Amino acid sequence: MYHLTHSAIRKSPMTTPVPQSGGRPQQPKVPSMSQDDQTEAGVSRMPLKALGLRTGMALQTRRLVEGASKKESQFFGAIESKGVMVGPLGPDGVNTELDEGEICVVRGFTGRYEFSFLSKVLQTFQKPFAYALLAYPAQVDARVVRQSMRTKTSWPTTVRVPAKGDAPANGPLDAALVDLSMHGAMIKTGSTLSTVGELIELCIEVTFDNTPSQVNLTASICHNNRSANDPNYYIGLAFRNLTQQDKLMLNFATQAQANE
Repeated sequence: MYHLTHSAIRKSPMTTPVPQSGGRPQQPKVPSMSQDDQTEAGVSRMPLKALGLRTGMALQTRRLVEGASKKESQFFGAIESKGVMVGPLGPDGVNTELDEGEICVVRGFTGRYEFSFLSKVLQTFQKPFAYALLAYPAQVDARVVRQSMRTKTSWPTTVRVPAKGDAPANGPLDAALVDLSMHGAMIKTGSTLSTVGELIELCIEVTFDNTPSQVNLTASICHNNRSANDPNYYIGLAFRNLTQQDKLMLNFATQAQANE
């Protein structure tokens, strides 16, 4: 994790010093997660710094007020026991959509862990760039979603975003399968497809004993990133509700690619 030091904050043109007060700052109390915001079984509690977050990593923030929507955000940095800096995702982001004093839930995916934590918005800033300073969480809820080695692959793949509410279904759309494991995959597409946490349908064309086959899977979007020099989006997926047949097919597929 990129943990900022006090000297680094003073020297960096991209950060604003965390407000200081006499003595050790007291962390504001935040409420416990409601049942809707709790993560599922298999969650462990760990320090934020154990996640190894990197500057620019995609996050999702949501204000804990009725009707609040999810906001695609990014991680800027943190000072342990002081604060966490988050801002709007992308170079064109101008508003964090967070207000001082509010409680928000932050979610993200590190490549191995899905994590979430509640925090209070300490301050918001517009200069030199838009970001919010959140209270540093004592612990975060984290769940391992990548438990196996991923295999580089190039099988033809399509994705489909199911209809939701008034939004129609989207797809099937061509995607490049970047890597694959028993628990998830990474794909490359020309669009974001959907927001973090939403479900998509993934169809992978594989070959078993010289016979073409299709593996149809449901997956949730764990992260969605795009680099400055690449117009494509790299989308991390965690498989959901795998059947025994799905697991057998994935095991064969990952082993076959690993042995090529």
